[in-house]
Amino acid sequence: MLTLDTSDTPLLRITAGGEVTREEVRRFYEEFEAALDIAGRAGLLVDLSGFEDIEPRAMLEDMVKEFGLLDDLARMPRCAVVTGNRTIAGMIRYTAPLIPRMDMQAFPPEEGAAAEAWARDLPPPRPGRKDLPGLTMLDSGSPDVLAFEVEGYIDDDHIDRITAPFRARLEQGGRFNALARIKRFGGFDPEILFDKSLLGMKWDAVHALHRYAVVTDSGWVGPFAGIARMVSDVDVKVFPTSAEETAWAWVKEPIPKEAPSTAM
Repeated sequence: MLTLDTSDTPLLRITAGGEVTREEVRRFYEEFEAALDIAGRAGLLVDLSGFEDIEPRAMLEDMVKEFGLLDDLARMPRCAVVTGNRTIAGMIRYTAPLIPRMDMQAFPPEEGAAAEAWARDLPPPRPGRKDLPGLTMLDSGSPDVLAFEVEGYIDDDHIDRITAPFRARLEQGGRFNALARIKRFGGFDPEILFDKSLLGMKWDAVHALHRYAVVTDSGWVGPFAGIARMVSDVDVKVFPTSAEETAWAWVKEPIPKEAPSTAM
């Protein structure tokens, strides 16, 4: 079951229960897109307390539709998800900071009233996107350390700023270290996920990177760093901004000769 209740706009109530089918997903998005056009801006209250499963075809359909709505996220500034499933709640906490222009929070079923109040209380529309640099390369002072800073929203126009220096270093051969200073991450353009130059550069960099330091006070980075450590041989560490000097010292330590590049 997947239903949409538009009787209390600007709050849109979404309820998923039992097993969700592909036909239900298709019908839901037809109703949802029309309702959002009428409301202009809306808070979302998603009740997953009775959700059990979703058909594989329905999941694919949902992903396609969600990508189609990415440009409209500013019209849905708040999304409260009510769920007793710890896995779902954890995924929301870790991925919410990556979603541009939407604030998403998970609430347990016993806090349903608080979830509704929060989703209903829409913040004022944000002014136009600030002219922040997005991605900026930093001078590391070492040929074996590539460093960059993240501040603001990242779109595909920023990709060359980082891929070009990384490509140049990869062509030199040997292993190197990297440092990322994340000041304020404002989300990213989903098209970046499919950028061929970035995908290819990331794959090559995984083989060539020795150490990767991330300097930030954003808590959501930690779990992603843990995943990176599990799926690669790169030594990834997260440092608070107060320990930036330590991070720089760590990536500037000489790379052992017994750590040759495995790039193909």
